Amino acid sequence: MKLSSLLIIIAAAGQSHAWSPGRPATSLGSKVTSNVNDGIKRHNAKKVALSSPLSVRGGTALDMTPASSLVTTLVPRIGILTSTLLYFSPFTAVRQAKSNESLDDLNPVPLAIMAVSSLCWLVYGLSVRDPFVTLSNVPGSIASIWYVMTVLPLLKGAQLQTTQNIVVGLSAVTINLWTWLALTNKSLEQVSSALGLFASGLFIVLSGSPLSTIKTVFSTKNSKSILTQLTFAQIINTALWSAYGLAIKDKFVYGPNMTGLGFGLIQLALKLVFPSK
Repeated sequence: MKLSSLLIIIAAAGQSHAWSPGRPATSLGSKVTSNVNDGIKRHNAKKVALSSPLSVRGGTALDMTPASSLVTTLVPRIGILTSTLLYFSPFTAVRQAKSNESLDDLNPVPLAIMAVSSLCWLVYGLSVRDPFVTLSNVPGSIASIWYVMTVLPLLKGAQLQTTQNIVVGLSAVTINLWTWLALTNKSLEQVSSALGLFASGLFIVLSGSPLSTIKTVFSTKNSKSILTQLTFAQIINTALWSAYGLAIKDKFVYGPNMTGLGFGLIQLALKLVFPSK
């Protein structure tokens, strides 16, 4: 056999094998097969990526089932409305107090806390770029500032001093926190966490502030100092935002709202046991 014929036979035998042990395949067929396999793998990877659970802020992955999708889209839209109702629930009482030039049984403490709390939630919503949290606090920020400006001239003595201390004290803490976060080398995630933690604490205090008159309620057996509109708005609003917070795994949303829901139910119980007279 000629040498040239032997080389042709060896080359043909080499092309008939997809691979040999310890050595990558070099034939055209193996390359085509390899490319096809790689394409299949990439295609499958894309399908997995598209069907994989949605990773959300502050927790583990959330499966986007139709029910969870409803909670993360419809519920926060309704929450914007209920938040607005919550913030505007004292409007009638404040306007009446202004007209009468007397607070009567209106408790100014929740109004003072609301002025700072709503601004803190607005800033937190902006930091995490959550349109629902942001938009739900824009009307409240404006309304609560008007409440404070309206009731301050009607306050006297210890009540005036207490309200002023709350507004100035909470504002000072808030401004110092924002300044510290802006001037330190913190990541955006750390900044948002600090803002969320502070806003959560303020909201818990705000939710429980109507109970600051609980001693008077028990002694007089009259719950007039607890606004009915505020109580119902708080229960509905916190229930919706608790569901939304749990759906997106944001502890800064569901944590304070679940606590606020508990405070709202306590207020409702007091309204039922000691009706307003």
